[in-house]
This record gives sequence, structure tokens and C-alpha cells, in this order.
Amino acid sequence: MSEEINYRQLLQQQLVKIRKLEARLEQAEAARREPIAIVGMGCRLPGGVEGPEDFWELMVRGVDATSEVPPDRWDAEALFGTEPGKIATRRGGFLKDVERFDARFFGISEREAERMDPQQRLVLEVAWEALERAGHAVDRARRERVGVFVGVMNNDYGQRVLDQEGLAGIDPTFMGARANCAISGRLSYLWGFQGPSLVVDTACSSSLVAVHLACQSLRNGECNVALAGGVNLLLSPEVSVYLSSSGALSPDGRCKSFDASADGFGRAEACGMLALERLSDARARGSPILAIIRGSAVGHDGPSSAFTVPNGVAQQGVIRQALQHAGVAPAEVSYLEAHGTGTAMGDPIEAEAMWSVLKEGREGGESLWMGSVKTNLGYSEAASGVVGMMKVVLAMRHGQLPAHLHLKTPNPRIDWASMAVKVPGELTAWTPTRGARIAGVTSYGRTGTLAHVVLAEPPPRVEPERRPERPGHVLVLSARSEEALRAQVERYARFLATSTESLGDVCFTAAVGRTHFEHRLAVVGRDARQVRERLLEARGGSKVTPGALAPDVTFVFGGEGAAGSRELYETQPAFREGLEACAAAVKDVLGEPLVGLMYGEGAGRWKDAAQERIAVFARQWGLSRMWRAWGVRPSAVAGEGVGEWVAAVEAGVLGLEAGLRRAAGEAGPAVEWASAVLPRVTRASDVGVRLDLGRADGAEWSLVLETLGALYVRGVEVDWAAFDAPHARRRIALPTYPFQRQRYWLTPS
Repeated sequence: MSEEINYRQLLQQQLVKIRKLEARLEQAEAARREPIAIVGMGCRLPGGVEGPEDFWELMVRGVDATSEVPPDRWDAEALFGTEPGKIATRRGGFLKDVERFDARFFGISEREAERMDPQQRLVLEVAWEALERAGHAVDRARRERVGVFVGVMNNDYGQRVLDQEGLAGIDPTFMGARANCAISGRLSYLWGFQGPSLVVDTACSSSLVAVHLACQSLRNGECNVALAGGVNLLLSPEVSVYLSSSGALSPDGRCKSFDASADGFGRAEACGMLALERLSDARARGSPILAIIRGSAVGHDGPSSAFTVPNGVAQQGVIRQALQHAGVAPAEVSYLEAHGTGTAMGDPIEAEAMWSVLKEGREGGESLWMGSVKTNLGYSEAASGVVGMMKVVLAMRHGQLPAHLHLKTPNPRIDWASMAVKVPGELTAWTPTRGARIAGVTSYGRTGTLAHVVLAEPPPRVEPERRPERPGHVLVLSARSEEALRAQVERYARFLATSTESLGDVCFTAAVGRTHFEHRLAVVGRDARQVRERLLEARGGSKVTPGALAPDVTFVFGGEGAAGSRELYETQPAFREGLEACAAAVKDVLGEPLVGLMYGEGAGRWKDAAQERIAVFARQWGLSRMWRAWGVRPSAVAGEGVGEWVAAVEAGVLGLEAGLRRAAGEAGPAVEWASAVLPRVTRASDVGVRLDLGRADGAEWSLVLETLGALYVRGVEVDWAAFDAPHARRRIALPTYPFQRQRYWLTPS
């Protein structure tokens, strides 16, 4: 019998182990497939696009952003032609002001900035904006596990250095001009990021491959946040000469994707960066989830008919693999952002490949929309994949598909009659026939590397229950320079003039989602209009001395002020807990509840002086707990009257109950606490900040907010997340940093 019992126990133990192993496997599989949230985007694109809002406006208006080759790139007229050594077009898509950069913001010397590849400079600025839009405040000292994945294939500026200065121009700064690996490495170095940091070069699929690798890194736990994207600048003519020789460039410099007139593509410049987080982390952090990456895949053409000729079968395989990884059925995809360069050979191969996969399961005749942003901007090569992703994210957000340009006569080599594929010729409502909006983005590299990403719109945001709003807010702004701070004020003033966002969310995001620099400004107001007015009145700010961003703070306690603070008691947990701790410590002395004495119907009608002194003590003790909860901790304390005993407890010389009883007038042994505290007060008061907690004021919240803003401007570290913890705040898109750019270029202006 005992052997049977032991056998049963053994079976039960093994069953428990098996279930634990199954649970671990399920967790591992879930982690491997966890969706990735796009929480921030930044970009520079042709047509003067400086951010996602500009990008959407350009697409909504159906703008062809190509233009003549700027004279600072190369002499387009002299090089124009069809013979060897010439370029077949005078057009392309070009960025503005690529010679300008805010070197001071990034702490880079003028010499190094002048010789640094402008692609590197673009990535620094655009990645910073993506993080700001994600509400992620960068603190170099934190050494965060942020990964950096950048697609790049060209390096024209390094060649400029050699052409202009020869071998004598090679000095310690040359790496920044010539080495593409410095693009990711510099970004990680400057901001103290310690996650993976790498550059991807798979030609024109580089940025989409970078996104794929970033998603894998997040799922593997190698980083907690990832920056992924690509950059492309056209600064010298060599690559254009090569592409002309191979017949890849269109004479009119435009991408006429899927049109009968498609005769090649127009090259373009671009920089796009995404901030990515695991979906579970993004939800927990309250990040702004713009879209979700459900899955992705990367492959290669293998043995195609020629080294640079695409392979339709390979493209089918990569699309199918990405869908399987995403857990998405082909018929659920309602839009495809095609590679769509506009070449006579590539367009038909891509169209046939994608329809071979995405037609599956469309029994109801559901159509598939297809387009390519290259018709707006040109072919941005290494950056083209991420630019296509950004287009899809914006289209999902607005529920509309931008017009696909230059499609007049559909390419007869594509069997349109057998495909339920539609190309939007104008701004079109995006209404999927199956559930949420899901899209695919395809990218193809000239040497055969393929990538496909499956995107989905985020689920509807569940708004948390909002507590009663406080009667006022404090908006804090900062910058590296006085000029930048003034520009920041102007940006926020324009934003507040039209924004419909909650002012509480605006102030919360500006405080917790931005890095705090030495030039600072804080304004207090009850609504957006008042905050805007006070911003414009203030204009300038105060400068915190670098290296001394956290001055000593002295808590000063007084002998009066038992009234007031009811609103703080009702809304601030730390204040309430401090006051209730006092009530519990002296309940036998008072004979009735302290809260009732302070805030009940007969508030302020003290039976004796002891009650009033206890109330004075309790109020100031609650205030000290509140300020400490907000990250403001004293390096010294001082007090007079009842406040002397509050200071003694704050200094750790007396316990809370003992301090309260002394404040109430009870006798006790002598306490020589002042000698332990006052010397620190003396040292701190000359260079630090005195926070008066003994002051009673009828407009208490206004006083608290003004004080909080003043502390911030003086450089005191504030825990803004804790300050807003009682409220259900969310991070929102706010104006990004106003870079103060100057010209840094090899050639004279």
C-alpha cells in the first residue's frame, strides 16, 4: 500500500513539473511573438517635411516633392546626359538645410561637426525627436538599455573630405566622416545607451531589416527601448552615374510605380526613426501607442536570374513568413505599402508575388489596397522601408489612404483583371472589411535582401477614470540655450492656442517626458489660455549653473498655520498619510479626531492651545511628507515655535509622537537637537533654497504650484511622476526641441 502511495506522489510531482515546464514554454513562445509598439516617430523628408504632421499634410495634398538637384550637391547640368559618366536626370527628392546642425546641443566641437557625415547628424536630431514624441526623457547617467538600429548604405561626405583635402585631411575626426558604424555608435555614446548598437546595410531594404532586428532584440530582452530607422543623403554624383549606366534612373526623376510609363526611379534623401517598446511595457508605462508591429521577416532572393534582379518566389516566401509570425491571415491585410520603385521589371514581379500570397482566403471578394510613398518623395534607398512604415502608421491614425501619384495608365504587364487590387488615386477612406486595419510593408534590396513587416492599428485606448482635476497646473520648459528656450516658448504658445488636449496631460508630459536642461522656465495657470498668456509674458527664463542642478534645500517650519490644506488632504495621499500618522500618535491627547478638528464643521474652533499646536504640527508634517514624496528632500531643517519640534522630528532627533507631545506643551527631557541641525542650515542657506512650510495661504494650490515651479527653475530635482501620481495622466505628442542650427560644411558658404 505504501508503495502505491509513493507511486502516486511521484506521479503528482512529475505532473507538477510538467505543468511548470509547459507554462515556461508558453511564456517563452509568448515573448517570442509579443507585438512591438511604435511609440514615437521622427523624420526629415523632401518637400520641407520636418516631422510626422508635415509628412501627413504633404500626402493629404498629393504633393510631388521632387525637385531639381540643388547646386550644393553637384552640377546637374554639366553631368546631365545618357553617355558614360553622365546622369540621366536632373531631378530627385532632396532635403533642405542638410549643411546646418545644432552642434552645441549635442556637445560636439565645431571642427568635428564640420567633418561629421551629415547623415550622422540627421540621425542624432531625428532620433531625439522620436524619443521626445514617445515621452522618453533621456538621462545619460541612467545608462539605459536602449538599442540603436540604423539602415544606411551610402557615404558621400567622406568622399568629399578626401576629394577636397586628400590624405592630409585624415585626422582623428575622419572616422565621423567616413565610417557608417559611427552613425549608431555616436548616438549610443552621446546618450549613454548600452543596448545593441549597429548599422545595417542591405542596400534599399536596410531600414526595414533594421526594424526587424530591433523587434527581435526587444523580444529577446537585449533592450527595453529601441530606436530603428534609416538615413540617406545624396551628396556626390558617383552612385547616380552608376544607376544611370544600369538604366535604373528615370529621366524625369520620379517614381511612376505600377504605371505603364514606369521607366526607372528618382533617387531621394530621407531620415526616419521609430521609437519602439514591447507592447506590454508600452501599456504599463502609458506610452502613446501609434501602431503595432505584429510580425516581420527577412530573406534573400537566392538564385534569381541575375544578381540585381528580384525573385518573385522569394518575395512570396518572406511575406508568408511575416504573416505567420504575426498570426495574421492573408485576407486580414487590407493595405500593402509596396516597394514600388517604378521599374519595368520590378513592379510586375512584386505585384504578382504579393497577390499570390494575399489573395488567400478572400472568398468574399474583399479587395486589397496598394500604394507606394515613393510616388510622393522619390526612392530614399536605405531609408525607404521606414518611410513606408511611417506612411502606414499615419494612414491608420487618420483612417485614410493618401493618393498614389503618377498612375495614369496601369502597367499592362500586371494582370490587374485577375487581382482584386485597388490603387487609391485620391485621398480615400480606409475601411477594412475584416476587423482592425492591418497592413504589410515590403522592401527589397538591390543585392537581394528582402524584408516584410506586418503592422496593425492599436486597440482603442481605455481611458482610466479621471479624478477631480486640480485647480491649476505648472508647465515647465527647458533648453540648452537662452535662444532655444525662447523658441521653445513660441512653439508651446502656438500649440496651446489650438490644442484640445488636457492641460494636465500637457504639463505631465512636458515634465516627465522631456530631458531637463540648464535654461529653465516654469509658469502656472488654471487653463491653457492662462498658461499661454503667462508663457508669452515670461519669454525668458533662468539658467541653472551646469554641474549644480540640485542645490541644497532647507525645510523651514513655523509656529502658526493650523488652518488650510483641506484640498491637499483630499487630493494628496502623502499629505493625508502624514496628517493621519499624527492623528494616530496623539489620539489620546486630543480626545477627538484631528481631521474633524481641522476640516470638520467646526474647523478652527480649538478647545485649548494644545489642540491648535498639534494641528499646526500636523499640517506642516503633512506638507513635509508631500514634498518628500515629490522628490524634494531637505539637506537641512530649521524651525521656530511649534515648527522647532517639527524640525526636530524631520531631523531624526525625536520620534513623531515625542515631537507632537512636545508641541502640545507636555514636559520631557531636554533635547539638544539644534546643534546637530543648525550648522547644516547655515551652510545650506547661503547657496541653497529655503522652503517655507509654515506659511498659511488661502489660495494654497496656487502657492504650491508657484513654489514647485520656483524650485524647478532653481535646479531642484522634482519627481514629476510622483507629483501627478494621484491623477490618471497619459503621455501625448508635444512640440519637440527647437534645434538652433548653424552651418557646418566642408565648402565655404
